[in-house]
Amino acid sequence: MNIALIHGWGSDARCWQPLLQALEDVGGQVINIDLPGFGARAAEPWPETGDLLAQLDAQLPDDCLLLGWSLGGMLAARLAATSGKVRALVSIAANGSFVNRDDWPGMDADVFAEFCRAQCEMPEKNLSRFAGLQARGDGQMRGLLKTLKSSQPASIPQSWCTALACLGELDNRALLQQLPVPALHILGSKDALVPAAAAKKMHAPGAQVTVMGDCGHCPHLSQPEAVARLIRSFVSSLDAATAPLEKSSVARAFGRAAQSYDAAAHLQRAVCRGLLGRAAENGAPKRILDLGSGTGYGSELLRKRFPEAEIIALDIAPQMLGYAREQRPVADGYVAADAEQLPLADGCIDLVFSSFALQWCYQLPQLFAEIRRVLAPAGNALISTLLPGTLQELETSWRTVDDAVHVNRFLPEGDWRSACVGNQLEVRAAVEQRVLHFNDVRTLMRELKSIGAHNVNHGAGKGLLSRAKLRKLTEAYERQRTDAGLPATYQVLYLELARRRAVSELDAAASG
Repeated sequence: MNIALIHGWGSDARCWQPLLQALEDVGGQVINIDLPGFGARAAEPWPETGDLLAQLDAQLPDDCLLLGWSLGGMLAARLAATSGKVRALVSIAANGSFVNRDDWPGMDADVFAEFCRAQCEMPEKNLSRFAGLQARGDGQMRGLLKTLKSSQPASIPQSWCTALACLGELDNRALLQQLPVPALHILGSKDALVPAAAAKKMHAPGAQVTVMGDCGHCPHLSQPEAVARLIRSFVSSLDAATAPLEKSSVARAFGRAAQSYDAAAHLQRAVCRGLLGRAAENGAPKRILDLGSGTGYGSELLRKRFPEAEIIALDIAPQMLGYAREQRPVADGYVAADAEQLPLADGCIDLVFSSFALQWCYQLPQLFAEIRRVLAPAGNALISTLLPGTLQELETSWRTVDDAVHVNRFLPEGDWRSACVGNQLEVRAAVEQRVLHFNDVRTLMRELKSIGAHNVNHGAGKGLLSRAKLRKLTEAYERQRTDAGLPATYQVLYLELARRRAVSELDAAASG
């Protein structure tokens, strides 16, 4: 994937060098764009917005990750909405509206107007003031201020005033809610120009919003390594091909297994009990989300542990919810939805509980952006999922039969940790290996189908299993038999998550 970058007002393409060094292992072709009137294009006038976007679009490489900072981020959002060349967007310190509009947090309109007037009358003095505003509140303020002032041009073109007017006119509020490509919005918790409170407004389907602590308007300059980690995590979630299955196939598989699930889910119940045992002894959540609630076994345990709590059971398979309603009617509400697009309000959940459900999610940054969004400021999450090495004996045996995909793919622990950290979630993780034993291969495969966990991958073999293939599979699996029977290993990951204190304090301040 190629990378294109658009700098902010008062800067030029050089501002990206620290981040590009940190991202040297990401992407292919890099196009570092100077805006008209800035950097190498200082002599050029600032064009009308439509003409400018057409110029920028012509410079973008195909299939690009488009990065934009401040004004560049707002222009990048416009391009992401209209250009077929943009695969994904990363905006840094870019608001939906730079000036305050209605209830959208931004710079006061009168303050911005005064800034524009000062720029036209005293450009050098105003630019020095602007450098101070960009560095304000940053943990690396002194070094950052020195960097910003050292990059200021010897003379400032009049076109910068026109560029400022463009910054004040751009209004991307509605656009950010319906971008056609995935987006990552990075804001600084102490930014003096783009209020961190805007983060709440920028959440949208397919978008991740991260507020970085201890930095102001220039996180790519003061914390390039941290920004690079966020971008790497985001990039790892982009390729739709990394999701080896369709969510609709998962929903159908578990829907068909609703009636048979409980009779076969011995491991699932044991892990669910173990996960609940990790809940804080003195915790008393008011509202709990049972995420991937299935037949309601977890909801039933949660009801016994927290009898006064409101429990919302959410699952991708409506048939599972129907079974839970009839057989374990302990939840207060039942919602059919995808975990990566939660139809819940911000900050409404005190405890997210999810046992053996999220291994079907492959867009982890988006998943944890949603979990963090719905968590209350002091909220927590308890999650169990599966790691690579799960059903390794079955996978190894199938390789002797054919080249098709027969075992669902599980993401490594590092991907889970990175997605949590990238979404400002504190992580405690533990890995446990559990081994089940079966009398024969048919029994194992029948149990997997009974719990809906059989193969639903794009590359799965279709049609009935022939006798010849079954015989070959059985012979290969038998070579792994132990005294206890045919082993089936499960690598279980437990995650205990909490919103980081800096972010929760910021949210509280913003809402107050």
